[in-house]
Formats: sequence, structure tokens, C-alpha cells
Amino acid sequence: MSENNTFVKKTMLCIIGLMIIALAALFFLRPMLIRAHLPKPVVINTDNQPTMGNPNAKIHIVAFEDLKCVNCARFNNEIMPYIKKHYIDTNKAQYTMINLAFVPGSLPAANAAHCIYVQNPTLFFPFVEYLFQHQPPEDQNWATIPTLMNFASQIPGVNTDQLADCLVKNPYDQIMRDNLTMASKLMGGSVSTPTVYINGIKVTPVTKSQVDIVMEVVK
Repeated sequence: MSENNTFVKKTMLCIIGLMIIALAALFFLRPMLIRAHLPKPVVINTDNQPTMGNPNAKIHIVAFEDLKCVNCARFNNEIMPYIKKHYIDTNKAQYTMINLAFVPGSLPAANAAHCIYVQNPTLFFPFVEYLFQHQPPEDQNWATIPTLMNFASQIPGVNTDQLADCLVKNPYDQIMRDNLTMASKLMGGSVSTPTVYINGIKVTPVTKSQVDIVMEVVK
């Protein structure tokens, strides 16, 4: 009986040891296996683009968006709060939005956002958040000066006189064209929004779970 007990104990210890080794291997190998099935990282120039979060973070999330894009509104209203809570507010990541204007009629909205960014960078994301929360239907020609001024007036700190002057002049058309050119090169000529990258790795599909998967690989 004693020999049997010893054999059982040794067998159990071997099984437990094998399980620990298997779990440890899975822990270290899982990110490598996931990475093998993810797109290759690309290099994105985010100089002079609206950015928030920890500037020293090792993780950089970049989103290409159009302010008239209905899917961008869905991303900002449903997924962005999750990203902000778990990764930006915890200083794990910085976040950059690259504003595009390829949806018909969206250029004035893109200019308005950039006018506010130049006026006060800290007001860019509050304006964008408010706009996406109140975004009219994409097929409507809503990105007009009166509508954009009304949206901006809801953001404390925006100098509406300065914004009105900026909107009339439309000084940032070239920046939006440059943004679109960059997006087209990165996306192989077929631009879609929202397109999200984490440390250059494209998040596909753009869901909370996929964001977590890519974050696990790059962290």
C-alpha cells in the first residue's frame, strides 16, 4: 500500500509539473503565435497630429477617421471609451487621431477640428467626441459653418470668433490632403475608416476583443 501511495504521489507530481510547464510555455508562446497571424507593423508619421495620453508610453494607438463617417461615430461612441479607460487613462498608451476628409462634404468638419486643435490642442478631442455623439446622418450635407459653430459652442474654452474666421479661410485643406495620401499608402490604396493601428499593427476587426489581443502582443 505504501509503495502504491508513493507511486500515485509521484505520478500526480509529474502531472502537475507537466501542467505547469505547459501553462508557462503557453504564456510565453501565445503572443508569438498571435503575432504570427497579425498584419505586419507599418511605420506611421504622427508628427503634428492630435495626440493624447502618456507621451512616454511604449504603446501608440493611431486611428484614421473621418468626421462624417458613421462607422467612426460608432467606434468613438462604443469602443473608444473602453480604450480610453483601460489604456489611455492608465498611462499604458498614447493615442493619435489622424483626421481624414474623403467622405463627400466632410472637409469643412475636418478643417473645423484642426482649427480647434491649432487654437488649443486640449480641446480637439472634446470637440470630436461631441461631434460624433451628435453626428447627423452621413448622407446629409450637415458639415456647414453654422452647424460646426454650434457644435463648437458646446465645448468650453473654444474661441468661437477665432474659429469662425478660421472656417471661412479653410487653411488646412492641404493637411487633410496629405493625411489622405498617407492613409492611402498605408492601406494599399483603399482607404477605409475607422482604421486603427497599435504600434503599427492593424486592428482587424476593430472590436474591443481584438484591441485587447493586439495590446497583449505589443505590451
